[in-house]
Amino acid sequence: MPSHPVRIEFVAMPHSHVVEAAARRRMRGMEAIHPCVLEWFARIEAPQRAGNDGHFAALVRVRVVGNRTLSGDAHGHDALAALRLAFNALELQLEADQESARARAAAWLAAVRERMRGRSDFP
Repeated sequence: MPSHPVRIEFVAMPHSHVVEAAARRRMRGMEAIHPCVLEWFARIEAPQRAGNDGHFAALVRVRVVGNRTLSGDAHGHDALAALRLAFNALELQLEADQESARARAAAWLAAVRERMRGRSDFP
């Protein structure tokens, strides 16, 4: 089970324990890699509601540190495929966000070091 709040919606289809379990497993795994995650939301839409040529639609959103929201969405021939693809898209965004945070931290640290070198009382 993910350690952060989770909301999963099924639109125009009955609740699926299999799809929910798959989503929660993926969330748990992603939380282990991306500690910035604070909250999850997933929505799976049946083909007739999604309007995508008979494909299921999935949307996965995550709220991360800094109160930013990242999301991934996808379409697939079945609910599990759409959900997997949406999580893949979200994971790419989380990795890019993490890399951006690393770059900002490195720039901040370089600036601090430069200021400290400029001080005569600091070796």
